[in-house]
Amino acid sequence: MATADQPTEHGKSKCGGKRRGEGAGKLCTRPAGWGTEHPGTGRCKMHGGSTKSHTVAGQKALAEKAVATFGLPREIDPRDALLEEVHRTAGAVAWLHEQVQALRAEDVVWGVTEEVTKDAGEFPGVDTTRAAKVNVWVELYARERTHLVRVCKEAIGAGLEERRVRLAEQQGAMLAGVIKAILGDLDLSPEQQATAAKVVPFRLRSVSTGAA
Repeated sequence: MATADQPTEHGKSKCGGKRRGEGAGKLCTRPAGWGTEHPGTGRCKMHGGSTKSHTVAGQKALAEKAVATFGLPREIDPRDALLEEVHRTAGAVAWLHEQVQALRAEDVVWGVTEEVTKDAGEFPGVDTTRAAKVNVWVELYARERTHLVRVCKEAIGAGLEERRVRLAEQQGAMLAGVIKAILGDLDLSPEQQATAAKVVPFRLRSVSTGAA
């Protein structure tokens, strides 16, 4: 990130160190971290960027940029990560499907492939090239669908569905034990116990099927 004395140009940070000799007092316009182990941030090697303190600070800044871009690391079971990827890709496929549906028929295989803006010359303006080519939305949609099929196959191969069934069975057994303990604490009459034996399973099935 550029500081007050570290100018930027076209979004790229500059060194910003003060020059000596010819041009003294002006700021260095070399790329930030030029010639150092932390390119893209901090001073260049001509203005102290290669010193130990600058190297440590620069590498820390690069790490912070990476965290901001890619997110913090977290521990996760590989099977859970695979299942997350299935859900994430399915969402991407659904969204891309909407973009493809919004295209006009002629835009699916025909459209602009390049636009070049000319600000000078005898005929300034925009040169547009059109050609028969699959629309980028269609390509992205096809690519994500292929990826979804692949991760689904991998998830099935990893036995994730079987794992989910086992977890559901464990949760069901725990819930049944809790309900049984509650009914025992209520000291129900034989008639009430018989009624509970019918009502509880019915209500549990209603929850699992989404019935009222």
